[in-house]
Amino acid sequence: MKRLIRMILSRTSLILLLVLAQLAFLFYVLNFLSQFLYIQIINYSLSVLIVLYLLVKEENPIYKLTWIMPILIFPLFGGIFYIIYRQQNFGKRILNRYKEIDVERYEHVKHIENPIGNKASKYLNNLNWPVYNQTKTTFLGSGEKMYESLLIDLRNASSFIFLEFFIVSKGEMWDIILAILKEKVSEGVEVKLIYDDFGSSTLPYRYHKKLKSYGIDAVPFNPMRLHLNFAMNYRDHRKIVVIDGVIGYTGGANIGDEYINKIQPFGHWLDAGIRLEGDAVWSLVISFLENYRFQTGNDINYLAYKKETSLPEDGYVAPFNDAPLDKELVSKNMYLSLINEAKTSIEITTPYLIIDNELSEALKLASKSGVDVKVIIPYIPDKKIIFMVTESFVPELMQAGVKVYRYTPGFIHSKIMIIDGVEAMIGTCNLDFRSLYLHFENSVYLNQVNTIKEMSHFFSQTILQSNQVSAVKKKNILYKIFQVILRGFASLM
Repeated sequence: MKRLIRMILSRTSLILLLVLAQLAFLFYVLNFLSQFLYIQIINYSLSVLIVLYLLVKEENPIYKLTWIMPILIFPLFGGIFYIIYRQQNFGKRILNRYKEIDVERYEHVKHIENPIGNKASKYLNNLNWPVYNQTKTTFLGSGEKMYESLLIDLRNASSFIFLEFFIVSKGEMWDIILAILKEKVSEGVEVKLIYDDFGSSTLPYRYHKKLKSYGIDAVPFNPMRLHLNFAMNYRDHRKIVVIDGVIGYTGGANIGDEYINKIQPFGHWLDAGIRLEGDAVWSLVISFLENYRFQTGNDINYLAYKKETSLPEDGYVAPFNDAPLDKELVSKNMYLSLINEAKTSIEITTPYLIIDNELSEALKLASKSGVDVKVIIPYIPDKKIIFMVTESFVPELMQAGVKVYRYTPGFIHSKIMIIDGVEAMIGTCNLDFRSLYLHFENSVYLNQVNTIKEMSHFFSQTILQSNQVSAVKKKNILYKIFQVILRGFASLM
């Protein structure tokens, strides 16, 4: 009940109500103007032209359908709404700044040679995300393990701390982390924090100013606005921690009590992350500073945060990020590349399974080609409507031989893919449209690293706590109709 009240009274709900009011006003004005014949002709013509434009536009077909269907159903309003909503975005100045920052990455990594030269590493290297071979990795198979390890490293910080999270919510977890950060600031440690303004909307208004009063350089990412704008879809879903340029963390867990099971709104919350120590942390430093520069407009000296390390070789590690502004679908391309490379097994954990035709066909082809494909999804969903869409993808995957499991203790939030027991990806990217197309994400590509064995063990143990979906339960006709409608708008979920 308290959760519901907080949600109703939150800043997000207020902004949503104001946006809906704008929509209602827009439709009222258009409906009033439609009584004039020439206005009707203009609106209908505009809708037809936009549909033709969408048909030839270079974009995912499902995104096109998501717009074409409502425009054709409501041709009087659809075209105008598309222009007002979809075409509003970040301004050219902001986009140019992002491109400049992205291009500059080359100067900071050009000296790093690719030690393996396989397809995945060549692709990342081409995007200036190098592969490192002197990095210690530690797999953390729960939010609790990640939190425990993180607290130790935060307390030992001596130079600087970078934190970037989609969600920061008040509670025991944040209270303890904040107390450590304030203590570190008093010791002269530099602390920077980026949090997504939508994901962290339960925080008080202008909370970053309060944090600044503690000496923490806090930046809310893409602050929510009181007007319709497609750019509001671009959320910072990354989870990055860098400590002294030597230690780094990423994974599925945000800062909130549900991630460490202090509260359990959806049963047991199972997450996973990875701790990096050594050369590969440099890419996490770059990733954080790029986003910091993009959001603040401030220039910054990257080399001031670069630390030299010397650790023994243990396979290959390549942290990388993904952003919706460069039209390079890095996370999706990495998923496709690794799936297509698989020879014996593909093991996936994901909280959502809302994928486009390319990923669906790749998984089905792998299964039909003799690869053992296993996917674990939640038993208790955190968003029931979105889970209805996830359910709709299960039957077609099962028909192709993909084994789907549901984590019976509750909600699995880890984002892991393991290929043949020798390659893996772990990070923040869900197998859904928002992560693959709209969010700022980050992950780590692993090759021949001992940690992959621990990840495979984690997957095997999670299978033991999961039930394999053997047959899809029959749903009533209204449920199926609603499910079909939702799937039509899957690209917005």
